[in-house]
Amino acid sequence: MDDYADQLRRRGLKATPKRMAIIGLFVKENRILTPEEVWVPLRRKFGQLGLPSVYRNLDTLAECHILTQVHQFDNKRYYALCHARHDHHHHHIVCTSCGKVGEFEGCALESVRRVDGFKVLRHFVQLEGICADCQ
Repeated sequence: MDDYADQLRRRGLKATPKRMAIIGLFVKENRILTPEEVWVPLRRKFGQLGLPSVYRNLDTLAECHILTQVHQFDNKRYYALCHARHDHHHHHIVCTSCGKVGEFEGCALESVRRVDGFKVLRHFVQLEGICADCQ
């Protein structure tokens, strides 16, 4: 948890109790979570806590590369925890059975600077599969 707190501080942000509780929940659950799934246990812990506050904290943690937004076909918003040591560009693989998330490095798209007159600003790669526990 200290690594995540350090990651926040390096970006000039505070490791607030709510942010650390969100990170702790992702560590404990070890799977993708919706904002609502984060909100329920945090509301029990912190009392009055609005869902918009949870969304803001999730977005802040995603901007810091502590969380990443995961795309699913049900049009819900999901987030996954990035490993503290991965404070750089990487991609994810999501188990379609249990929601467990793995990370991998290396990106062939990094070598693409321009495509048909476009300047590439960012890209997103997410693989889906079945983890070893679910096979």
